[in-house]
This record gives sequence, structure tokens and C-alpha cells, in this order.
Amino acid sequence: MSEDARGLGAPKGTRDILPPESWGWQDVLRLAMDTFAAAGYAPIETPAFEHTEVFERGVGATSEVVGKQMYTFRDRGNRSLTLRPEGTAPVMRAVLEHNLHRGPLPVKLSYAGPMFRQERPQKGRYRQFFQVGIEAIGSDDPRVDAEIIEVGSRFYRAAGVETRLLLNSIGHLDPSCRQGYVKLLVGYLEDNESSLAPEDRERIQTNPLRTFDSKEATTKTVMEEAPLISDHLCSACRGHFEAVTGLLAEVGVPFTLEPRLVRGLDYYTRTAFEWVASGLGSQDAVGGGGRYDGLSESLGGPPLPGIGIAPGLDRIMLARSAAVAPRSPVQVYVVAVGEAAKPASFGLATSLRAAGVGTELDLMGRSIKGQMKDAARSGARWAAILGDDEISSGTVMLKDLDSGEQETMPVEQLRSRVGS
Repeated sequence: MSEDARGLGAPKGTRDILPPESWGWQDVLRLAMDTFAAAGYAPIETPAFEHTEVFERGVGATSEVVGKQMYTFRDRGNRSLTLRPEGTAPVMRAVLEHNLHRGPLPVKLSYAGPMFRQERPQKGRYRQFFQVGIEAIGSDDPRVDAEIIEVGSRFYRAAGVETRLLLNSIGHLDPSCRQGYVKLLVGYLEDNESSLAPEDRERIQTNPLRTFDSKEATTKTVMEEAPLISDHLCSACRGHFEAVTGLLAEVGVPFTLEPRLVRGLDYYTRTAFEWVASGLGSQDAVGGGGRYDGLSESLGGPPLPGIGIAPGLDRIMLARSAAVAPRSPVQVYVVAVGEAAKPASFGLATSLRAAGVGTELDLMGRSIKGQMKDAARSGARWAAILGDDEISSGTVMLKDLDSGEQETMPVEQLRSRVGS
């Protein structure tokens, strides 16, 4: 870092993504969006900040995200705005604002972008983090749940990430299902309050389900004997969940039933799930999602069931197989031998790029040896070498940087040769 830039590093909990990691990052991002598009999910872009009320009403005022983690500020018009901590509530807000729900259902959308939460930074968890996601809004058919989960599982496989899918149902928000269960859970937690970690005692009245997600050893011991939502589902939720698991089994998506799985946002209902990867320690979740059938109403819209997933790219890149090397877009590196070859090398590189061939060339006046080293660093497969002899004969020497083999050919044949 230069003397002038000292003290001006990236803010705590953020990072710069530099080459060559950035190539792999872009590869995974493109793979995600292509996988989602192949299932009919169209891209949507929402603002990086929203009116704070979108998250207070949508995510839930009792959630830790709203209560402790949001970046909220007032603009010059004294409006309360918040950097988005998650992507689902903004997507639902956009669907309602633009009346997408009045068209064909379900509305199927995909997104990618940075999210912001003021959490304690640790490996794989940042205050600015990047998520991709899909949302299917307007249908409570179990096939929608199964499709969302299958598409997510297919993306992880394609990205080279070995995951295990954890699956649960947390019931619906009505007295015959989750509300009755929560009363039972609160009673159990109150009876065992003295054995809970201090911060988990606070959750008894605000968000009792989150005690299942506690990392505190004393709380974990208590929760081993806690009543489970899976034992108290209403008949409708039980039937819905059995249909979802049956569909997943039919199409060969493996899963593990995890009756203690909960999600951190208040809007989740019924199907809840998480993908975990090995080798990441306690922070092993690489994405998750679930149903949010009451979110539309909380934002002032009509009853509009929905479900979505949100894979996190930061942890995916940590978990991705080391065998999956970042792919360089550079195919050819043009090497200029002598001053006279510099203009010709520039012209050749330009013509190759125009033909869709990723091409680099020396822009520092390096020696031939230096250019060949730079060619290897670029990730190119080929070095196209131009000297006085090649320029006078209208040829180019093409060297395979993997095998070391080289051949001389007419310049006009180069494009078809490197594109094969």
C-alpha cells in the first residue's frame, strides 16, 4: 500500500476480490444465473437500499437482522433508508409495486447482488456479502417448492460444491399449527430459562424458534429435549411437506430431514431448508431458503404465497472444489519480436478480439522472455509470435503453451486454429 493510501483500507468486514479469484467468482455468478434462467427465472434488479419499513414489516421487527444487523440511515430528506440485508423482501415489494402478480403466475424471478449486515466478521461471513437467488411468487403448489430446491441443488453440483440438503417444515402462521406449537415451546423454554445462555433468554418472548439455532453449548443441551414443530404440524402443512419430500425423492434430490432446522427471518412458513458443505467449520451453510406465504400481506399486498432460495457466493467460493480452477477468458497472447513487430502485434490482437477470441499482448516493452512469462501468467493457451520474418511472409508462429509444440501458419488461418 502506498504511503498516501495508508489507513484507507477496505472497511472492516468487507474485502476486495482480486484476480485470479475474481475470474472464478464471475464464472460461478454466470453459472448461477444461467442455471436459474434455464428453469424460467427472469432477472430482476432492485435498489441496494430500500425504505426501512420494507424490512421492518417484511423481515420482522423481532428478527436479529432488523434488531441488530441492519445499516440504517436518514437521507437529506430525513427519510429512513436501509442497505438491503436480504433480497426477498425487496423483490416482493417490486412485484407488488409493478403489479407483476396481476399477470401470469407464479412470478419467477432471479437476482444477484451485494447485501449488507453489521455482523461480527469471520471466515466466510462479511458485512458486505454477495447473494444470488430465485423467487417463485403466487403459488403454494408443492411442485413449486420442489422446483426451487431442485434448481438450487443443480446449481451447487454444477459449481463443484459438495453439499448436504437439510429439510424441515416449520408450519403455517395460524392457531392450529405454528402458533399453538410456539406456545408449547415458550412454556418449555421458560421452565428451562436458567439453563439457557443469556442472549437466548431474551429470545423466549421475541423469537423463540431461534433458540434452535443457538451456538451456545448450554442452550444446545436444553434444545435437545425441546418439543419439535414436526410433531405438531396441522394436517394441511403435514400433507404439503409430504408432497414436497415425495417429489424430491422422485427426481433424485437427496435430503436429510432436520426437525430442528429454523430460518432466521420472521417471514418463513412451511418448507424450510439449508445446504451445508464440509470443511467450513461451524459456519457451514452455503445457502438456504423457504416458503414465505405471509410476506405479501405484511407489505400491504394481497395474499400471495411464495418461496425462494439465496445461495451465498462468499461461502460457495470457500467450499468450491480446488479442482475447479478459475477459467481465464484469454486464449491467445501475442508476442512481438522487435520494435517493428509492435504495431503488427497490436493489429493482430485487435482483429482476434473482434472475432471473439480472448487476446492479450505486451504493453510494457518486455523482452521475448518477459513476454513469454507474461503469456503464461495470463492463462492463455497459445502464444502467437510475430517477428520481422513473420511480418514479411504474412505468417505467425503459434506456440501451444501447454505442450510446447509450435508451428508456423498464414495469419488468416490463425483464428480458425485457435478457435478449434
